[in-house]
Amino acid sequence: MLTSFVENKNPKKREPNEGSPPLLVILWIGSLMIFVFSLILLPFGVYWPLSNSIWVLFIFFLPLVFLGIHFTKGYGYKIIFAVFLSLIAGGNVLLFLGDSIGYHFGLTSKFDVPPEDVHLSLGYRYLYLRDFRLDDSDSGSFNSPLLIRRRSGASVYGPVITFHYKRIRSLLGNYTKYPLYAICYSKETRNCQISSLYTGGVLLREFIWENSEPNFEQGAIFIVWKDRLDHEYETKGIYSLLFLVFVHLVWGIVVYFPTRE
Repeated sequence: MLTSFVENKNPKKREPNEGSPPLLVILWIGSLMIFVFSLILLPFGVYWPLSNSIWVLFIFFLPLVFLGIHFTKGYGYKIIFAVFLSLIAGGNVLLFLGDSIGYHFGLTSKFDVPPEDVHLSLGYRYLYLRDFRLDDSDSGSFNSPLLIRRRSGASVYGPVITFHYKRIRSLLGNYTKYPLYAICYSKETRNCQISSLYTGGVLLREFIWENSEPNFEQGAIFIVWKDRLDHEYETKGIYSLLFLVFVHLVWGIVVYFPTRE
Protein backbone atom coordinates (compact mmCIF):
# COMPACT_ATOMS: atom_id res chain seq x y z
CA MET A 1 0.00 0.00 0.00
CA LEU A 2 1.42 3.26 -1.14
CA THR A 3 0.67 6.39 0.73
CA SER A 4 1.43 9.78 -0.69
CA PHE A 5 1.64 12.96 1.17
CA VAL A 6 0.84 16.32 -0.32
CA GLU A 7 2.38 19.25 1.36
CA ASN A 8 -0.17 21.92 2.11
CA LYS A 9 1.33 25.30 2.64
CA ASN A 10 -0.57 27.47 5.02
CA PRO A 11 -2.04 30.26 2.91
CA LYS A 12 -0.97 33.73 3.79
CA LYS A 13 -3.45 35.36 6.11
CA ARG A 14 -5.54 37.92 4.19
CA GLU A 15 -5.04 41.44 5.28
CA PRO A 16 -8.22 43.31 6.06
CA ASN A 17 -7.86 45.67 3.10
CA GLU A 18 -6.22 43.21 0.72
CA GLY A 19 -8.04 43.08 -2.59
CA SER A 20 -9.90 46.32 -1.94
CA PRO A 21 -9.33 49.16 -4.41
CA PRO A 22 -7.31 52.11 -3.11
CA LEU A 23 -9.48 54.78 -1.57
CA LEU A 24 -7.71 57.44 -3.64
CA VAL A 25 -8.87 55.71 -6.85
CA ILE A 26 -12.46 55.59 -5.60
CA LEU A 27 -12.20 59.27 -4.64
CA TRP A 28 -11.02 60.26 -8.10
CA ILE A 29 -13.63 58.17 -9.92
CA GLY A 30 -16.48 59.68 -7.92
CA SER A 31 -15.09 63.20 -8.20
CA LEU A 32 -14.76 62.86 -11.97
CA MET A 33 -18.34 61.60 -12.23
CA ILE A 34 -19.62 64.62 -10.31
CA PHE A 35 -17.44 67.10 -12.23
CA VAL A 36 -18.03 65.73 -15.74
CA PHE A 37 -21.78 65.38 -15.19
CA SER A 38 -21.94 69.01 -14.01
CA LEU A 39 -19.78 70.16 -16.94
CA ILE A 40 -22.05 68.42 -19.48
CA LEU A 41 -25.13 70.10 -18.03
CA LEU A 42 -23.56 73.57 -17.82
CA PRO A 43 -24.40 74.71 -21.40
CA PHE A 44 -28.01 73.64 -20.90
CA GLY A 45 -28.16 75.64 -17.67
CA VAL A 46 -26.86 78.69 -19.53
CA TYR A 47 -29.03 78.66 -22.64
CA TRP A 48 -32.06 76.43 -22.10
CA PRO A 49 -35.20 77.39 -20.17
CA LEU A 50 -35.75 75.59 -16.89
CA SER A 51 -38.69 73.49 -18.14
CA ASN A 52 -36.49 71.89 -20.83
CA SER A 53 -33.40 71.64 -18.64
CA ILE A 54 -35.14 69.37 -16.14
CA TRP A 55 -35.74 66.81 -18.88
CA VAL A 56 -32.10 67.07 -19.93
CA LEU A 57 -31.09 66.36 -16.32
CA PHE A 58 -32.92 63.04 -16.24
CA ILE A 59 -31.92 62.05 -19.80
CA PHE A 60 -28.21 62.36 -18.93
CA PHE A 61 -28.71 60.94 -15.45
CA LEU A 62 -29.88 57.52 -16.68
CA PRO A 63 -26.55 56.62 -18.38
CA LEU A 64 -24.76 57.84 -15.24
CA VAL A 65 -26.79 55.39 -13.14
CA PHE A 66 -25.76 52.47 -15.36
CA LEU A 67 -22.14 53.64 -15.29
CA GLY A 68 -22.28 53.79 -11.51
CA ILE A 69 -23.70 50.26 -11.32
CA HIS A 70 -20.89 49.08 -13.57
CA PHE A 71 -18.24 50.66 -11.31
CA THR A 72 -19.70 49.08 -8.18
CA LYS A 73 -18.46 45.69 -9.36
CA GLY A 74 -14.85 46.75 -8.99
CA TYR A 75 -14.97 49.67 -6.57
CA GLY A 76 -17.82 48.97 -4.17
CA TYR A 77 -21.18 50.47 -3.47
CA LYS A 78 -19.83 53.85 -2.39
CA ILE A 79 -19.86 54.77 -6.08
CA ILE A 80 -23.68 54.82 -5.94
CA PHE A 81 -23.43 57.69 -3.49
CA ALA A 82 -21.29 59.55 -6.03
CA VAL A 83 -24.08 59.07 -8.57
CA PHE A 84 -26.56 60.58 -6.13
CA LEU A 85 -24.24 63.54 -5.48
CA SER A 86 -23.86 64.01 -9.23
CA LEU A 87 -27.62 64.46 -9.52
CA ILE A 88 -27.56 67.14 -6.80
CA ALA A 89 -24.59 68.91 -8.41
CA GLY A 90 -26.25 68.78 -11.84
CA GLY A 91 -29.43 70.33 -10.48
CA ASN A 92 -27.38 73.12 -8.94
CA VAL A 93 -25.72 73.81 -12.30
CA LEU A 94 -29.04 73.89 -14.17
CA LEU A 95 -30.89 76.03 -11.65
CA PHE A 96 -28.24 78.47 -10.50
CA LEU A 97 -24.69 78.30 -11.85
CA GLY A 98 -25.55 78.14 -15.56
CA ASP A 99 -27.99 81.03 -15.35
CA SER A 100 -25.49 83.11 -13.39
CA ILE A 101 -22.66 82.47 -15.86
CA GLY A 102 -24.90 83.30 -18.81
CA TYR A 103 -25.95 86.60 -17.29
CA HIS A 104 -22.52 87.63 -15.97
CA PHE A 105 -20.58 86.95 -19.19
CA GLY A 106 -23.21 88.38 -21.53
CA LEU A 107 -24.14 85.04 -23.06
CA THR A 108 -27.82 85.48 -22.25
CA SER A 109 -27.92 89.18 -21.34
CA LYS A 110 -27.43 92.37 -23.30
CA PHE A 111 -27.37 95.92 -22.04
CA ASP A 112 -27.80 99.45 -23.44
CA VAL A 113 -29.90 98.34 -26.40
CA PRO A 114 -31.88 101.09 -28.19
CA PRO A 115 -35.56 100.16 -28.69
CA GLU A 116 -35.15 100.22 -32.47
CA ASP A 117 -32.45 97.53 -32.22
CA VAL A 118 -34.37 95.09 -30.01
CA HIS A 119 -35.23 92.92 -33.05
CA LEU A 120 -31.49 92.22 -33.39
CA SER A 121 -31.25 90.89 -29.81
CA LEU A 122 -34.22 88.53 -29.57
CA GLY A 123 -31.93 85.58 -28.81
CA TYR A 124 -31.05 86.94 -25.37
CA ARG A 125 -32.88 86.06 -22.16
CA TYR A 126 -32.28 89.38 -20.39
CA LEU A 127 -32.49 92.69 -22.20
CA TYR A 128 -31.89 96.20 -20.86
CA LEU A 129 -32.57 99.35 -22.89
CA ARG A 130 -31.34 102.89 -23.30
CA ASP A 131 -32.81 105.99 -24.99
CA PHE A 132 -36.40 104.93 -24.34
CA ARG A 133 -39.52 106.23 -22.65
CA LEU A 134 -42.56 104.56 -21.12
CA ASP A 135 -45.80 105.70 -22.76
CA ASP A 136 -48.41 106.16 -20.03
CA SER A 137 -51.10 106.80 -22.65
CA ASP A 138 -50.71 103.22 -23.93
CA SER A 139 -50.86 101.32 -20.65
CA GLY A 140 -53.29 99.28 -18.59
CA SER A 141 -53.83 96.14 -16.58
CA PHE A 142 -55.76 92.87 -16.76
CA ASN A 143 -56.28 89.68 -14.77
CA SER A 144 -55.51 86.25 -16.14
CA PRO A 145 -54.29 82.81 -15.02
CA LEU A 146 -50.53 82.50 -15.33
CA LEU A 147 -49.68 80.13 -18.17
CA ILE A 148 -47.08 77.66 -16.88
CA ARG A 149 -46.54 75.62 -20.03
CA ARG A 150 -48.18 74.10 -23.07
CA ARG A 151 -47.69 70.43 -23.85
CA SER A 152 -49.37 68.13 -26.40
CA GLY A 153 -52.17 70.57 -27.00
CA ALA A 154 -52.92 70.95 -23.29
CA SER A 155 -52.10 73.95 -21.11
CA VAL A 156 -51.08 74.09 -17.47
CA TYR A 157 -52.12 77.19 -15.54
CA GLY A 158 -51.07 78.77 -12.28
CA PRO A 159 -52.96 81.22 -10.07
CA VAL A 160 -54.84 84.25 -11.34
CA ILE A 161 -52.38 87.10 -11.76
CA THR A 162 -52.76 90.84 -12.23
CA PHE A 163 -50.68 92.07 -15.19
CA HIS A 164 -49.69 95.70 -15.75
CA TYR A 165 -48.19 96.94 -19.01
CA LYS A 166 -46.83 100.09 -20.64
CA ARG A 167 -45.73 100.71 -24.20
CA ILE A 168 -42.00 101.27 -24.71
CA ARG A 169 -41.08 103.88 -27.32
CA SER A 170 -37.83 105.27 -28.59
CA LEU A 171 -36.83 108.48 -26.85
CA LEU A 172 -35.51 109.75 -30.19
CA GLY A 173 -38.74 108.85 -32.00
CA ASN A 174 -37.10 106.08 -34.04
CA TYR A 175 -39.23 103.32 -35.56
CA THR A 176 -39.24 99.94 -33.80
CA LYS A 177 -39.77 96.84 -35.91
CA TYR A 178 -41.86 95.16 -33.19
CA PRO A 179 -44.14 96.84 -30.65
CA LEU A 180 -42.41 96.78 -27.25
CA TYR A 181 -44.19 96.55 -23.90
CA ALA A 182 -42.89 96.61 -20.35
CA ILE A 183 -44.94 94.32 -18.10
CA CYS A 184 -45.00 93.33 -14.46
CA TYR A 185 -47.29 90.94 -12.64
CA SER A 186 -48.33 90.10 -9.11
CA LYS A 187 -51.02 88.26 -7.19
CA GLU A 188 -54.38 89.95 -6.93
CA THR A 189 -53.75 90.92 -3.31
CA ARG A 190 -50.56 92.77 -4.23
CA ASN A 191 -49.47 95.34 -6.73
CA CYS A 192 -46.46 95.89 -8.98
CA GLN A 193 -45.10 99.00 -10.61
CA ILE A 194 -43.34 99.60 -13.89
CA SER A 195 -40.76 102.03 -12.61
CA SER A 196 -39.08 104.53 -14.91
CA LEU A 197 -35.91 103.94 -12.88
CA TYR A 198 -35.52 100.47 -14.41
CA THR A 199 -34.30 99.80 -17.93
CA GLY A 200 -35.36 96.24 -18.79
CA GLY A 201 -35.61 92.68 -17.56
CA VAL A 202 -36.59 89.27 -18.87
CA LEU A 203 -37.42 89.17 -22.58
CA LEU A 204 -40.66 87.40 -23.59
CA ARG A 205 -41.72 86.57 -27.13
CA GLU A 206 -44.85 84.66 -26.16
CA PHE A 207 -47.79 85.31 -23.87
CA ILE A 208 -47.52 83.97 -20.33
CA TRP A 209 -51.22 84.49 -19.75
CA GLU A 210 -54.50 83.05 -21.01
CA ASN A 211 -56.25 84.38 -24.10
CA SER A 212 -57.91 87.21 -22.20
CA GLU A 213 -55.05 89.56 -23.01
CA PRO A 214 -55.77 93.00 -24.49
CA ASN A 215 -55.48 93.47 -28.22
CA PHE A 216 -51.73 93.92 -28.42
CA GLU A 217 -50.32 94.63 -31.84
CA GLN A 218 -49.19 91.71 -33.95
CA GLY A 219 -45.69 90.45 -33.07
CA ALA A 220 -45.49 92.39 -29.81
CA ILE A 221 -42.41 91.83 -27.64
CA PHE A 222 -42.65 91.99 -23.85
CA ILE A 223 -40.04 92.70 -21.20
CA VAL A 224 -40.74 91.65 -17.62
CA TRP A 225 -39.68 94.90 -16.02
CA LYS A 226 -37.06 94.49 -13.29
CA ASP A 227 -34.04 96.24 -11.91
CA ARG A 228 -30.57 95.15 -12.98
CA LEU A 229 -29.78 91.71 -11.55
CA ASP A 230 -25.99 92.12 -11.34
CA HIS A 231 -25.65 91.73 -7.58
CA GLU A 232 -28.24 88.95 -7.40
CA TYR A 233 -26.53 86.85 -10.06
CA GLU A 234 -23.08 87.49 -8.65
CA THR A 235 -24.29 86.16 -5.29
CA LYS A 236 -26.02 83.24 -6.98
CA GLY A 237 -22.84 82.31 -8.86
CA ILE A 238 -20.64 82.44 -5.75
CA TYR A 239 -23.00 80.32 -3.67
CA SER A 240 -23.51 77.77 -6.45
CA LEU A 241 -19.74 77.37 -6.86
CA LEU A 242 -19.35 76.95 -3.11
CA PHE A 243 -22.10 74.34 -3.20
CA LEU A 244 -20.17 72.35 -5.82
CA VAL A 245 -17.10 72.44 -3.59
CA PHE A 246 -19.27 71.27 -0.69
CA VAL A 247 -20.56 68.33 -2.74
CA HIS A 248 -16.99 67.21 -3.46
CA LEU A 249 -16.11 67.53 0.22
CA VAL A 250 -19.10 65.36 1.14
CA TRP A 251 -17.90 62.76 -1.35
CA GLY A 252 -14.44 62.81 0.23
CA ILE A 253 -15.95 62.26 3.68
CA VAL A 254 -18.01 59.35 2.36
CA VAL A 255 -14.95 57.72 0.79
CA TYR A 256 -12.70 58.00 3.83
CA PHE A 257 -15.35 57.43 6.45
CA PRO A 258 -14.38 54.18 8.25
CA THR A 259 -16.68 51.23 7.66
CA ARG A 260 -16.71 47.72 9.01
CA GLU A 261 -15.37 45.01 6.74
